[in-house]
Formats: sequence, structure tokens, C-alpha cells
Amino acid sequence: MFVSVVVVGLLVGWVFRADDGAVAEIGQPAPDFTVTLIDGGTFTLSEHLETDDRPIVLNLWASWCIPCRTETPDISAFAEANPDVKVIGVSVEDTEKASRAFADEYAPSYDVGLGNAEFEAAYPRLGLPVTYIIGANGVVVELFNGIVTQEILEDITTHH
Repeated sequence: MFVSVVVVGLLVGWVFRADDGAVAEIGQPAPDFTVTLIDGGTFTLSEHLETDDRPIVLNLWASWCIPCRTETPDISAFAEANPDVKVIGVSVEDTEKASRAFADEYAPSYDVGLGNAEFEAAYPRLGLPVTYIIGANGVVVELFNGIVTQEILEDITTHH
């Protein structure tokens, strides 16, 4: 019963958002966002789309998420093998301290950012990890719930 109430609450909160209403959906333009990068600086989606013609793998993770820990080495391997794709991981539902410790421990080969309330509202999830594929034109082309492997990422990015 409790789980049902929580799920319904999350869904109602998702449908009746207080933000500008832009939510990432397949076939629609990806909502713009800016996140602070753990290694310094920021990443802004609109700036990337204006200056870089690479599609984006956007992975949402948290330090407490065991499947997120499992997939990080595969995402790093994918990022290293596919420089023609921009890979960015964004921590959600986590503290900055725990996110930074995760990044120090796993040392991903791709940019890692810290999510905020606006980002979390625009990129919904029913669990973690979640990976969005955003085309070079800024449209969300794929959404993958669960652990991604290097092979899965290569398959879904080559078909879009």
C-alpha cells in the first residue's frame, strides 16, 4: 500500500509540475539545462547543441545506486571508444559530497555533473539508472531505464 501511494504521488507530482513544464520525452526537444561539473565549470545543453555536432548520452545516476556503480565502467569504455558522442553523467537524488566521492572512486572518463531541482523535474525517472540519448539536433531519440553496457550504448547510438 505504501509503495502504491508513493508511486501515485510521484506520478501526480510529475504531471502537475510547478516548473515551466518542459519534460524530456522521446521525439521532443530535450529541455535545456545547466549543471555544475564536478571537475569545474558547467555544462549547458543549449551551448553544446550550438557549438558541437555530436549526439549526447545523458546518464542519470546516484552514489547510493548499486546498478549505477555497475554501469559506470561500461559508460567510461563507451565514451573512450566513441569520441563522436558527448557523454555526460548527472547525479540526481544525491548529495554533492556523496556525488563527488563517487566520481573520485570511479573516475569516469566522461563529464560528471551535479543535478539540481530544475534538472530533476525536466528529466523524470521512475528509478535509477536512466539514460537519455539526445540527437545532435536536440531531440530526445531514446530513453533507456536500467543498466546500460558499452554494447547497448553502441547499438542505440548507431541506430539514431
